[in-house]
Amino acid sequence: MLNEKDVLEAVRRRVEERGEAAKLGPPDAVQITWHSLLEGEVVRSIETRTEEKQLRYGHVDLSDRPEYDTLARYRVALPKDLTKTQSLTLVRRGSVTERSCDCGNGKTLCPRCQGRGDLPCEAFTTCAACRDSGSCLHCEGTGRRINQDPRDHKPGDERVTCRQCGAEDAACPTCSGQGRTTCSTCEGRGTRGCPDCDRTGTVTHERCEGTGRTVTWIEGTISRQPLIEKIKHPKAGVPYLAWEGARESGTWRRTDLTHKDTLPTDLASGFRNLVQPHLEPRKGEIARRATFRYLRLARAVVPQHPHRVYYVFPTDTSPQVFVLPSRQRTWQIGAALLGGLAMLYLLLLLLP
Repeated sequence: MLNEKDVLEAVRRRVEERGEAAKLGPPDAVQITWHSLLEGEVVRSIETRTEEKQLRYGHVDLSDRPEYDTLARYRVALPKDLTKTQSLTLVRRGSVTERSCDCGNGKTLCPRCQGRGDLPCEAFTTCAACRDSGSCLHCEGTGRRINQDPRDHKPGDERVTCRQCGAEDAACPTCSGQGRTTCSTCEGRGTRGCPDCDRTGTVTHERCEGTGRTVTWIEGTISRQPLIEKIKHPKAGVPYLAWEGARESGTWRRTDLTHKDTLPTDLASGFRNLVQPHLEPRKGEIARRATFRYLRLARAVVPQHPHRVYYVFPTDTSPQVFVLPSRQRTWQIGAALLGGLAMLYLLLLLLP
């Protein structure tokens, strides 16, 4: 594990590589801050068990479903892949009841026609063309000639021979002087077919949806859902570039745990305190797989180099140093860039 001596030696070599060994100063002047980097994933399988009364119409085949006596005691093997969703449907033993509906055959008397299959209908309707007014200019639909001369009507109005009184060129062409027309629905019969039952007198029984029987049972469901938690610590305080440098080149220690395992005894207390909260069981948890990797990162500040920050992490060979500008230096660079842009803008404004 990386220690303070390793950090000082690594920073010293880096400073010497830059030709600035004389500016390093005494070892106790270097300010070292330690960061515990931790990243990984915890995958849990969360199980829920529910019971619900089911109702189906007609025949239902439940023979392929497992039976149970007490849902909470029904044993199911732990999932091999915790990332997959699983669901098992069962039937409580002895809860299946199949009944014949009181309708007998899935049909019931049509409430609209009361089983007759047809409905009353007006055999004749008032003529839509003449509305029984002026149906015949001679007899007015009575069959007896009331007027000796035709009533006034516009020249060109079409008139036909009246079926009632026989007058020519006097009757409405639609009803021929009768003042009414035969109903197009019943064709003058006085009854029409019931549209609800299509003349059968019966309709589908809603209570059994036309099947004539119902099936009820208690259904148990065991569902397993994955719960995935991504772990990264710290979320702030370590620059992104330092994180990426350590992630790509650092030597990380790795730990894989299941819900049956405990933390390794040789795990440093700092990492143990970080990992332990993520291993607390969740409600409904039946299995867990956790994968962690961790690394100790040092942040070193040399008073003689106030504009640099040295980040040191272990590798397979020797500690590696990643150099970044300090926050003050970053602000200075940003201010200089903004000042340069402002000057350029002013120059552009002054150009003719």
